[in-house]
Amino acid sequence: MSNLLSAFRLATLPTETTLFRAEVKTFLKSSFVPPPADTRARSWMGFNTDFCKKLAARGWVGVTLPARYGGASLDAFSRFVLVEELLAVGAPVSAHWIADRQSGPLILKFGTEAPRQFYLPRICAAEAFFCIGMSEPNAGSDLASVGTRATQCEGGWRLNGRKI
Repeated sequence: MSNLLSAFRLATLPTETTLFRAEVKTFLKSSFVPPPADTRARSWMGFNTDFCKKLAARGWVGVTLPARYGGASLDAFSRFVLVEELLAVGAPVSAHWIADRQSGPLILKFGTEAPRQFYLPRICAAEAFFCIGMSEPNAGSDLASVGTRATQCEGGWRLNGRKI
C-alpha cells in the first residue's frame, strides 16, 4: 500500500484559487447563516431561492461558464473551492447543482448558439434548474449497465429504452 501511495504527488491549488477561497468565505460569513448540524449534513439537498440569487449575482451559479452568459469564467479549481466552501457551511445547493455541474457545461460544449443563449443565462441567473434520470430496469444508477440507446436517424436522434 505504501508503494501505491508514494506514486501520488500532492498538488497545490493555484494562488488565485486561494484568493477566491477567501472571497467565498467572506461572502458566506456576511450572506449566510449556517443551519443546525442535522440540516447542514443534508445541505446538498437543500433549496433556497434567495440564496441562489445571491450566488447568481456574483456569477457563482455557472461559475465556470463564460461571463457573456452570466457565469464567472472561472476555472475548475475555483469551482472545486466554491463547492467545498458551500458544503462546509451547509449552504443549500441542490437547486443549481446539476445545471451548474453537468447540464450547463454540456450545453456550452455541444449545443449550438441558440440553446446556449436560451439556457445558459437562465442557469447562471438561478432561473433554470435541471435534473438527470439515470435509473432503468436492471441498471439502477449504474451507467455502465444502461441499455437505453440513441441512434441517429433522419431529422435527429431516436431514443430506445426504458426509465423507471
